Amino acid sequence: MQLGPRARTFLAAAFLVLAVAVIAVAVSQWRFGAGLDPRDDTFSRAAGIGFTDEARSTLFSVLPVALPALAALLAPATKPGRVIGSLTRLVYLSYLVIGVLLTLSAARYGFDDAGQLAEEGQVYIDTRAAVERLVLDGVWLALAGIGLVFAGKTRSRKRTSTAEVVKQGPPQA
Repeated sequence: MQLGPRARTFLAAAFLVLAVAVIAVAVSQWRFGAGLDPRDDTFSRAAGIGFTDEARSTLFSVLPVALPALAALLAPATKPGRVIGSLTRLVYLSYLVIGVLLTLSAARYGFDDAGQLAEEGQVYIDTRAAVERLVLDGVWLALAGIGLVFAGKTRSRKRTSTAEVVKQGPPQA
């Protein structure tokens, strides 16, 4: 089943909107999702220690990584498709920035055993768990980086796949 350019544009735009929604929800959960527990702050939510944190599982999941790649793949070679390609790269860049900030916040919390002990009375995330999360977050960020590169390659491949006009000399009599 072949999709026309309009259907492909609509589907690609829908995929981008869904990816942006997932990323926005993750940011909201991380930055504004504080619960009633006084230990619940931005760093503990980033580390995912279980108070009200869902930001890590929301951001570091398949949807915000795969949907922009699908959008870039589906986008036609027309002008709306090129706009979608540019927006795809912007979505990946925002994912990478937010992901790095979330990862660094989680690492800061996880590597501060003394701070956890002083503030909460126990260590929730030890150094080993912090390193594991840092590695896993790095994998998700690497996948997003690959998606960013893929989105750029898809756009350039589509641009060069159009037929070029061959100039001929002046008509000869």
